[in-house]
Amino acid sequence: MRKEDLEFFEDLIGDMNAGFGRNYNLFACEEGIKIAESLKNKDKIIEFHKETWENQKLMVPTIDDGHSGNTFGLACKLAIAYLPMIRDKKIDTIIT
Repeated sequence: MRKEDLEFFEDLIGDMNAGFGRNYNLFACEEGIKIAESLKNKDKIIEFHKETWENQKLMVPTIDDGHSGNTFGLACKLAIAYLPMIRDKKIDTIIT
């Protein structure tokens, strides 16, 4: 995860140690990035969230098998929030 990504999620979530802890929150953030980068829009992420696990794996092949229902739901919410960051990455690529 890039430093900018971590800062983005810290601003969004607040204390990364809260709730189930830092590792839990970082896992959900990293998975959210995978989902956002694979699906690229809110409607596809909402559709993805409703699909069966088999279809979810087809839609985002890199998704981790270790999700609980909670981490998966959080990752999908974070993916939607992360979508503007994908555009920033494209701009960074063009500029550099």
